Amino acid sequence: MKLYFLRHAAALDGADDAKRPLSPTGRRQARKLARLLRRAGVAFDLAFTSPLVRAKQTTAILLDITNELQPVTAQEVSVLLNEADPDTFSDWLVRLPEASHVLLVGHEPSLSARVRRMLDLDRADSLELSKGAVACVKTSDKLEGSLSFLITPKALGVGGTRQS
Repeated sequence: MKLYFLRHAAALDGADDAKRPLSPTGRRQARKLARLLRRAGVAFDLAFTSPLVRAKQTTAILLDITNELQPVTAQEVSVLLNEADPDTFSDWLVRLPEASHVLLVGHEPSLSARVRRMLDLDRADSLELSKGAVACVKTSDKLEGSLSFLITPKALGVGGTRQS
């Protein structure tokens, strides 16, 4: 199984954090990443997103492009919010059905922490996901894994930031 931990793409500022939509840059980040994944043959079997608007919009853009021929409906889950306890997330993750490619769209700092936990990386600065970055973790038990790849918006030529 490959788990794709994707930090939502860049969003606009706003008073209500939960309702902040993607910025034009964020939409470009998501489209460019989705096209790269599609060219690599990635189509998601399962997709999960935080309930926040910017995460849902990032997920929708990715699925529209990567899963054009095999539509998948993303499920909103609160375990992808920063407030979710790490153990609660791990318990949820191990209960997922088997699949080849699973998309998980969430937020910082918890998303990077979850990847580091699976990779057994202790230092917080050993892996930080910028907005619109994806870390693909290959796992057999959904608890531990190895990093297959990390793609940042900067590497795709559409910029990225480490701010939340």
